[in-house]
Amino acid sequence: MKFNKTVFEELAQFKSSDNDCITVLIPTSRVSDGQAEKIIFKNQLDEALKLLMDEEIQQQPLGKKATLKYLSSAYSLLDDEVFWNHQSDGLAVFIGPNIFEYYSLPVSFRPLTYVNKHFYLFPTLEAITGKKRFFLLALSQNEVRFFEGNKYSITPVIIHDLVPDNLEATLVGDTQSQELQAHSGGGNAVFHGQGGSKDDKLKHLENYFRQIDKGLMEMLHDEDAPMLIASVDYLLPIYQSISAYSNIVEASISGNPESDDPVLLHERAWPLIQNLVDQQTDQWKEEFGQALADKKASFKAAEIVPAARQGKIDTLFISKEAKPVWGIQEETKNTTHLDTAQYKNNYCLINDAAVNTYLKGGKITLEESNNLPNEEGILQAIFRY
Repeated sequence: MKFNKTVFEELAQFKSSDNDCITVLIPTSRVSDGQAEKIIFKNQLDEALKLLMDEEIQQQPLGKKATLKYLSSAYSLLDDEVFWNHQSDGLAVFIGPNIFEYYSLPVSFRPLTYVNKHFYLFPTLEAITGKKRFFLLALSQNEVRFFEGNKYSITPVIIHDLVPDNLEATLVGDTQSQELQAHSGGGNAVFHGQGGSKDDKLKHLENYFRQIDKGLMEMLHDEDAPMLIASVDYLLPIYQSISAYSNIVEASISGNPESDDPVLLHERAWPLIQNLVDQQTDQWKEEFGQALADKKASFKAAEIVPAARQGKIDTLFISKEAKPVWGIQEETKNTTHLDTAQYKNNYCLINDAAVNTYLKGGKITLEESNNLPNEEGILQAIFRY
């Protein structure tokens, strides 16, 4: 199953009465044989085993035998060679009462194990909201390819069951063009017979692109990551005029992409996305500075955590290097209590702020610390009011 907004929301709403929800995050590699990753994963599961039996954290700690049984599905992954040979950049595993799910994600994580009454989700938000994530549509009359990428990698997405293979496939059975036939030549379709005028060619291209866009939107209906298009120049405005996708990047990769391998496409795509990222970062820093002057921003957890629960946050910035900050938000007193370690009833306040911000419609960005809007605080926010 693909990790998406729906999956995130379902995991965010999952709660347990005990501290038996386990989140394991580890970095993985697309080219590794998986041996190093298996060692990291086993170490994290051993940490989960220890936390599940910790009397400082658990109300009623399980014995080792019962705890090993509880984690058995996760430990069994260590023996799945195919699983470890087909990883992306990061692995997220969620274990709880009657739940065991794992996702290979195009974002890297530092190794972490979190045990609480809920899952530790904020690092996974980069996979669905990160501004360094993008889509690439390689479009020609002879083929359609689709990719999901980030700064470090690009991954083909299977779409053959959603879109036509090429322009010619959309002409079969066209009652308006019974005598029209097409074959490939120099990257373009060559038309013969009746209906070969420029107007007819444009109509066929529009129909072809409309079918492509309809298929892609079945997959992308709740996405908003920027989409780049790689195509010959004259096709770009035609597709843009057809598409229902809300975030097609104005810049494009010019030329017929049919012979370009994914590595080359990534090399040409990332500078265009990086430019957008830099522009957005500069804009956010400017907005944060003005909001801070207007007392509509903060870099203090004690102000941000309750604001997130109240739906007051417009944009939340989190340091990617942030470690769990333990504490409790006391609703009745509207105060945030910070702790130096995990105990039976506290939780990570960063995760709490991130999940509540997301569920209440706020924007979230995970950044390296030196790219945050302000020099202070691993958690920073612009408020709606």
